[in-house]
Amino acid sequence: MISKRNIVVSIILFLTSLSSYANKIEKGFEALNNFNYFEAKEIFYATLKKQISPSAYGLASIFSKNDNPFYELDSAYKYICISEKMYSLMDEKEKIKLKKFNFEYLSIIELRSKISSLCFSITLKTNSIAAYNEFINKHEWSNERFSAIHKRDSIGLYDAKSENSAKAYNYFLTTFTNSEFESEATKLFQISQYREQTNQGTITSYLNFIKQFPNNPHVKEAEDRIFELSTHENTIPEYITFIKTYPTNRNVGHAWKKLYQVYMYDYSDARIIQFQQDYPEYPYKNDLEKDLKLSKLKLLPFKKNSLFGYMDFDGNIVIDAEYEALGFFQEGLAYALKNGKYGYIDKANNLIIDYKYSSASDFEDGRAIVEIKDKVGIIDRSGLVIFDMIYEDLGTFSEGLIYALKDSLYGYYDKIGVKRIDTKFNEAFAFNKGIAKVQTNENQAFIDLYGSYIVPPAYSNIHFFTDSLLVFEENEKFGLMKRNCQIIDSAIFEEIGILINDRAVVIKDGKIGYIDGKGQLILDCKFDNYPNAIEISQFKGSYAVVSLKGKFGVIEQFGKFIIPPTYNHLGAFSPLMAFDKGKGWGFIDMSNNVLIQPQFEYAESFKNGFAMVEKLTLFGLIDVKGNITIPLNFTEIKQLDNDRIIVSRGPNFGVYKVTGEEIVPVEYQQIRIINKDLLLLSKSGEVHYLFIPENKLIIPKITNE
Repeated sequence: MISKRNIVVSIILFLTSLSSYANKIEKGFEALNNFNYFEAKEIFYATLKKQISPSAYGLASIFSKNDNPFYELDSAYKYICISEKMYSLMDEKEKIKLKKFNFEYLSIIELRSKISSLCFSITLKTNSIAAYNEFINKHEWSNERFSAIHKRDSIGLYDAKSENSAKAYNYFLTTFTNSEFESEATKLFQISQYREQTNQGTITSYLNFIKQFPNNPHVKEAEDRIFELSTHENTIPEYITFIKTYPTNRNVGHAWKKLYQVYMYDYSDARIIQFQQDYPEYPYKNDLEKDLKLSKLKLLPFKKNSLFGYMDFDGNIVIDAEYEALGFFQEGLAYALKNGKYGYIDKANNLIIDYKYSSASDFEDGRAIVEIKDKVGIIDRSGLVIFDMIYEDLGTFSEGLIYALKDSLYGYYDKIGVKRIDTKFNEAFAFNKGIAKVQTNENQAFIDLYGSYIVPPAYSNIHFFTDSLLVFEENEKFGLMKRNCQIIDSAIFEEIGILINDRAVVIKDGKIGYIDGKGQLILDCKFDNYPNAIEISQFKGSYAVVSLKGKFGVIEQFGKFIIPPTYNHLGAFSPLMAFDKGKGWGFIDMSNNVLIQPQFEYAESFKNGFAMVEKLTLFGLIDVKGNITIPLNFTEIKQLDNDRIIVSRGPNFGVYKVTGEEIVPVEYQQIRIINKDLLLLSKSGEVHYLFIPENKLIIPKITNE
């Protein structure tokens, strides 16, 4: 049995031992504070079994300092973890006693954080997923842990992006869960999945993708590609087949609308009605009814402040002024400018073709020329690009072909953009009756619809005189040749006019004569040349005005004077012709009888029962009896049509009937002819119109709201 004395002795020895270790720990901290790392290290090792937490803390401090030979972060990490774990088992009196050496739990935590920071700096240098994973797992408390996760995941995503495959992105998502890059990686995974599954670019591949991955957001894109591939020719049969084959495709509605736009290439009320009959299953029947109603609505652009809208022919505002520019409706569509880009709208103010063009033209035969970045192309009514935006110049369709300039050479294309005649011409013109003028290098030629030369490029300037003869230029003189360039008349004329009533004016050696349709000289070149003689002396019917020895008269087609050359000047040939004999201008008839005595400073021959006359530098109109129908109050008069004239007084313009009634007051700064039925009138920023058939002045009813 152990005696009580032995127990007491053992307790005394144990307490003495603890006291001894406590004294050693204090000496260890004293040595540490005095930078005596050798002694401190020996003491802390010696006391490690009895005083675990403070001894381990001391060792961690030594191993974490790089000013001693014992610097070793792995050991520092090992011992600081031991110190933190064992601190709670220490005697409270011992904790209080060691506070004077700055040893307490907060100090342990601070040193642990410092050691983690030092470890992180090394991890940064290694900069690998493995290094960051090790740091993350070992330093859960570290302030740098989130940075380590960020950098590790960045490397993981970079590696996935380098491989750029669905497999790589899927590995990232399953390996680096809850990553801040999860959203980006998911998007990239879905893109790669879509790309890899549809890399063949076939309708079948897109269909299989949709079936296998219905939740992939790129299913919409796959449906769009199926639509594009199924309808790339932009034909009605293609759209019908697509609608029937893919009824759940999100583009079915779009296909119906595209079909309608293609169908309406020949825009009219009757065409809309025919569409309703041909396609009773069309899902947008209300839109058709609106289109039918709107097709009958005539709209005109109006201007309010600096913006444009549309009004009807009574001036009522139909579409508010919200556009920077507007065109006139053609084939149910009009170009519109917003934010510097052109698109196309319908009469309901729906955007039909998006705003993306730098310029745009009216639709004609279901086609419109548009421009992007100084290159032009052609779109159809559905907005489909028929001609890519790669051309420097485009003409207009004529006889099914259009000329186009690319890389400084012209060729010809059909309405679906297929090249029909090679790009090999330096200049090109529209076809007319199966023939088009072209230029090769410096010489002009004519080609047929297949690009074959009808007239080879032999001369720099040619034009048709008759169907079988051409005028050619050589050494600044003109002659006649056949289509094969066989010369009929050598180039001996200064000018050759237009053939009218089998007579054409020619000028040779400064004198005027006439040739017939075969190129034979019918009337010798004996008449005077004078300014604009090539036009004025053309035959009008069977008669022509000529000058002989400085005096003007009228000849019939064989050269006999029916009005002798006794006049200083004659107007254009007319049954009631203006003349001047030196005492002013008057009028004579075909029998050379004076019907209106000379009294005007200038006059033009009668046309449709009225003639323009001038007095005191001002112009007006008279009728065949010499009565003034429009006062001589205007600085200029211009014939608009048989019933109306445009007049000007200084900078202002107006419109009158030839019988004298004012249609448009003389207060507009500009009058522009839009078409045979419409004039555009502008003044002080306002835009008005004249509807010619009704002589109706159209002014927008703009409110001041």
